[in-house]
Amino acid sequence: RAPRLDVLFASAAPVGVVFRRGPTKMVRVIVWDRANDKFEPSSWFKGRIYVDRSGLSPDGRHLIYFAMGGVAWAIPAMGGTWTAISTLPSLKAIALWGQGDTRGGGGMFTSNRSFWLDLDFNTSFVRDDSGFRRERYRPKQSRLERDGWIFKETSDRTKPLLEKIIREGWILRRIGWDGRYELEQPGECKLEFPTWEWAEWDRKRLVWAEGGCLKTASLGTHKLGTVHVLYDFNGMVPAARPTVKP
Repeated sequence: RAPRLDVLFASAAPVGVVFRRGPTKMVRVIVWDRANDKFEPSSWFKGRIYVDRSGLSPDGRHLIYFAMGGVAWAIPAMGGTWTAISTLPSLKAIALWGQGDTRGGGGMFTSNRSFWLDLDFNTSFVRDDSGFRRERYRPKQSRLERDGWIFKETSDRTKPLLEKIIREGWILRRIGWDGRYELEQPGECKLEFPTWEWAEWDRKRLVWAEGGCLKTASLGTHKLGTVHVLYDFNGMVPAARPTVKP
C-alpha cells in the first residue's frame, strides 16, 4: 500500500515539508528544497502529526506541529497529544505544550520570530527555549487563506470548498477535508483528479501527491503538460525503533 503524503509550504522561501504517513502510526518528515528539488529526510516518528493544524515559519527553518503519540512516547505532562516547535529537519521540541485531547492544540507562525498557539483550558506549558514571541490573538487569516486559498460557501459544511486562482484563468479546487481535487478553466474545461491527495501551485508549476510520489507538470491548453516524478517515497522503510521524542 502506498504511503499517504501531505505537504506544507513556507510563505517566503522555496522550502516545503513533506509528511510521509505509513505504515500505520508512523510518520517521516522530509524537508523539500523546492528551488533544486532536493529532499532531506528526518527520523521516523511513532504517532500522528495533524498537518492541517501545523505550519512552517516564513523562512522555512522552523515547524510548529500538533502531534499524538502512544503512551510510551508521551511524557505525563502532555497526556498523549502536544504542540511543539522544532528546528527542521528535526522534530525535537525547542518549545512544547501538552494538550491531552484533540479539541485544542496546533498553531501557525505569524513571522520568523513569532507564532500563534491554539490553546484552551486543557493546554499546559512544558517548556519554551525558542526565544520566539507568542501572539495572543488568532490571526485574521488562516494558513490556507494566507497561502491564497479562498473558502467558498456551500450547503454542506462538512465538505468545505476551497479555490485558488493560479494562471491563465485556471482554478485549482479542493473539495472536502479529504481533498478531492479539480482543475477548471471556466467556460473551457474541467479536469478531475480523484487520486490526488494534495496539490498546490509552486511558482510556475503544479505539484501534487499521488500514489506515494510527488509529481509536477505545467499547465497546457485544456490539459496538463508532461508529468514528471519529483520523488518516489514508496521505498522508505521505518527504523526498528524510532528515535524521535518530544
